[in-house]
Amino acid sequence: MAPVAKKKPSGMKAGDEATDVVLKYLKKQNRPYSAVDIFNNLGGAVNKAAVTKTLSQLVEEQQIHGKQYGKQWVYVAKQDEYEQPSKDALDEMDARIARLKEEVATTKEKNKQLQSTLNGLTGSLTNEQIEARLVELDEENAKLDIRLEKLRSGGASLLSKEDIRRIDTKLDGMRKEWRKRKRMFNDAWGAVTENVQGNLSEFAETVGVETDEMVGVDIKNILAL
Repeated sequence: MAPVAKKKPSGMKAGDEATDVVLKYLKKQNRPYSAVDIFNNLGGAVNKAAVTKTLSQLVEEQQIHGKQYGKQWVYVAKQDEYEQPSKDALDEMDARIARLKEEVATTKEKNKQLQSTLNGLTGSLTNEQIEARLVELDEENAKLDIRLEKLRSGGASLLSKEDIRRIDTKLDGMRKEWRKRKRMFNDAWGAVTENVQGNLSEFAETVGVETDEMVGVDIKNILAL
């Protein structure tokens, strides 16, 4: 029995149809492609062997340009078929490219600043950690109030020099931490509200932000202790 010839898949182009499909694709895209790129981009409309053969034929007929780079050929539509831009159009393109480059540089710098702000915010305590810390401070304050009452009533001995030194050191550390966190907040708040329109106090209330000033606390008074 004679071997059965393989049928061409339905919809796959060959011959002049394949040539027309490949040539139209190159003209429409107007950019260089390898034979493999064209075969893949056509989605199987022309088989790989037909694509390679068609490209070689189009180059021989000088309908397209082809150039070998290493082991691979690259093909592109002939540029003389396209309208050449005027000097004014080229100058406008150059100016637009320059503006876009400047916009890209500006955007990159702004992204860098925002990333720095974000890193600072994510490095701070979470709301849950702040609440837990406030509970600890409330308990500590309660203990100190009890101790202070004993001191005032004469029911406890005076603090030793070592106790005073330790308390002063702790107070100084807490004041430094306060200044650090207040500076971090001010930097982050300034970046976040840079483009906010309207009343910043109302905006702060909307997003749930409370500052020292809102609750009647002045860090200068604390630092003066």
